[in-house]
Amino acid sequence: MDQIFADQARLRENMKSLKGSTEEKALLQRYTKQLDDEETQLDTLRKKKQDLEAQQQLANVVLRNMIQQLGMDVTL
Repeated sequence: MDQIFADQARLRENMKSLKGSTEEKALLQRYTKQLDDEETQLDTLRKKKQDLEAQQQLANVVLRNMIQQLGMDVTL
């Protein structure tokens, strides 16, 4: 995700420097499409991150329950 953010910042800076010639308009369209694709990737990554965090929380609850139920016979 950090890499995508850095790439988007670079693309936005490049877009600011374009003046409007035909070649630059084509480049602007390319940059815009790339930004759109990266936003889609970010949405996918955010959802995946949320799912993984939920799975981790559930696994932590299960682990805590297992630890609480663990019994030891120790003679001191």
